[in-house]
Amino acid sequence: MSDNLAAWDVREEDFPIAGDLKDQMKGLLRYAVLSPSGPNTQPWKFSLKGDEISIIPDFSRSLPAVDPTDRTLYISHGCVLANLLLAAEHFGLGYDVTCLPDGPSGERTSVVRLSKKPAESRFPDLFQQIIRRHTNRKPFEGRAIEEEKLKALKSCINKDGFRLDILTDSQGKNQMADLLARAHKIQLGNKAFRKELASWVRPNISPAKDGLPGYSFGYTDFESFFGSFVFGTFDMSSSRARIETAYMKASPAVGVLSTDREDKMTWIKAGVLFELLFLKATEMDVRFDLFSQPTAIAELRQEMAEMLGVKYPQLLIRMGYAEPAKHTPRRTVEDVLI
Repeated sequence: MSDNLAAWDVREEDFPIAGDLKDQMKGLLRYAVLSPSGPNTQPWKFSLKGDEISIIPDFSRSLPAVDPTDRTLYISHGCVLANLLLAAEHFGLGYDVTCLPDGPSGERTSVVRLSKKPAESRFPDLFQQIIRRHTNRKPFEGRAIEEEKLKALKSCINKDGFRLDILTDSQGKNQMADLLARAHKIQLGNKAFRKELASWVRPNISPAKDGLPGYSFGYTDFESFFGSFVFGTFDMSSSRARIETAYMKASPAVGVLSTDREDKMTWIKAGVLFELLFLKATEMDVRFDLFSQPTAIAELRQEMAEMLGVKYPQLLIRMGYAEPAKHTPRRTVEDVLI
């Protein structure tokens, strides 16, 4: 396994069951750092103090052109929190969680206080799926996702002001594909947006522990050397829209995660639920491809909300069956501890 994928080589038997609490905290973080973020910016840092793990935004990795409100940054922190808590439960550690402990403008997004006294489980047992989960940008098979699986996915989200709509009809999928195409044309037509996105596109053989290697877009090793230059220099909106909307129309299902509120706390909670959804899908071998583009443009987001009868669409998800894809790089715990 290459060095920039080494973080994925985490084994349950290596967890320091007999170690002190600080060593166990680091063991939990080995699962937390495997969380998704767009476009694999990994905008998080951690600090350990006593029995507490603090999750801290790394705004040097924010995306002012792509994600001007930091909405997806906070959603990614919810994913981190979910993985951390799933790992804690699996290894028999108790915990208490405080989100935004310093207020909405404070430094930390969450604080997890750990205890060696096990607590009652609050989540489904999805721990084993953490190292299997991945975003899959391949075309999906045409076969339908079974109804019982769709119900299981909805049950991960549909509660307390959070909602998952799953569209399996051609009209619904085509509407979402059209919104995605229009978002691509608006965003990839913007030079600042293209340059920012391009800064996270890597050659396949890059040693970088973040960003998106060319293979995640289906690029060969040779093509991947030009990926960043092409993304940043040329308006590729028409070609990307054509490819991704075709994939979406042909996929068996398209999901939209929505919320009733729009604030940092809601984004973090949405991230927790989304990671549970993603891990449940992984358990059932259902693949996800993720899009925040239409929900980042006010007029398109409003159209999506009106189509679905929801308040705040947060994420667009393409769902289906496909062979597993290669993981993208991750920074190790040592890279993100402060």
